[in-house]
Amino acid sequence: MTEFSYQARVYYEHTDAGGVVYHGKYVNFFDQARTEWIRSHGLQQSIMREQANVLLVVRAMNIDYLRPAKLDDVLMISCRILEHSAVKMIIGQEIKVDSQLIATAKVTVVSVHAERFKPMRFPQKYLQLLLTK
Repeated sequence: MTEFSYQARVYYEHTDAGGVVYHGKYVNFFDQARTEWIRSHGLQQSIMREQANVLLVVRAMNIDYLRPAKLDDVLMISCRILEHSAVKMIIGQEIKVDSQLIATAKVTVVSVHAERFKPMRFPQKYLQLLLTK
């Protein structure tokens, strides 16, 4: 499956007292990249909710911090589907600085009904879009 890349810059607000990106901010960077990955396929989560009553929620996330990101670094954040079923996707993500791997994540995303917050089948038309391109 194809890989999507998203670029972000480290700002002062992302850093901790040690001058490196605070560990919790990596979750935000990974989330931004997944959101832009969805948008790159012509989808928006707000429209998916309106049209199909579906939300994509993170069920689990495992992050490996390999090297620190620092102020003014340009991050390249990638996304690709590793596995999928009718209800969930496992997405592999990486953050690189100057082609050096600094963090990886394995994210389990499930589709839930927007009103009941119960698992539901991910609409096939959306899944097909995410699996192509």
